[in-house]
Amino acid sequence: MAVVTFRITGRVALTALIAFANIGCVEHGQPPVVERSPVFSPLPETYLVHVGDSLYSIAWRFDLDFRVLARSNGLRSPYIIQPGQRLRLSIQGKPTIAETRIPSPRDNGNPLPRRTGPGLVAHSSAWQWPTDAPVSKEYGRGNSGIDFALATGHRVRAAAAGTVVYSGNGLGGYRHLTIIKHSDAYLSAYSLNVAPSVAEGDSIEAGGLIAHVGGRGPAPQTLHFEIRKEGDPVSPRAVIGP
Repeated sequence: MAVVTFRITGRVALTALIAFANIGCVEHGQPPVVERSPVFSPLPETYLVHVGDSLYSIAWRFDLDFRVLARSNGLRSPYIIQPGQRLRLSIQGKPTIAETRIPSPRDNGNPLPRRTGPGLVAHSSAWQWPTDAPVSKEYGRGNSGIDFALATGHRVRAAAAGTVVYSGNGLGGYRHLTIIKHSDAYLSAYSLNVAPSVAEGDSIEAGGLIAHVGGRGPAPQTLHFEIRKEGDPVSPRAVIGP
């Protein structure tokens, strides 16, 4: 179970039911929670779009780069898909050079981590930890993010500035999932059982409130937090710092 899970075992992704309102997606209204189990290899050839899905949620579930998934299915931004549509998941290569350009320091109004070697990024002051709650499980050894033990009064905040591309039903033990797009390369996700304070299409600053653990909710709570670069989970500590 592991987004924020998004994924929690190896390369297992927690299924996200994403409705991507202002940027283009399926309208989700109040869909029922639909069971979409974490995906294991081998990757299916195709996927049937359900109500509440978006290109971002499907790419997240199957550990794919949303840009490559879109290109493989002839989709252009804002990546509108419809329930009943069948998407091809067999990916043809990596993004083009234009698609993988290194973002400028001004992209989305905040600098992004710079590459320092194969698969590595240097942490940037533009990123911050989503909560001051204690860590309950570190990245690695089957966990694709970092888990935090939330208690009453703890707040969950955006790790960097960006656009909310999903805020809705989560699965795998989590009721709510929020995904923020920071650039074409970077997404972060926040999975927990506390209702979020944001909606799809919202712009959010670094440190913007995502959820607040109030006194009436069950305690303790767990936040599962992930950062993905070009579809792949990376250690949050490599991006944010120790």
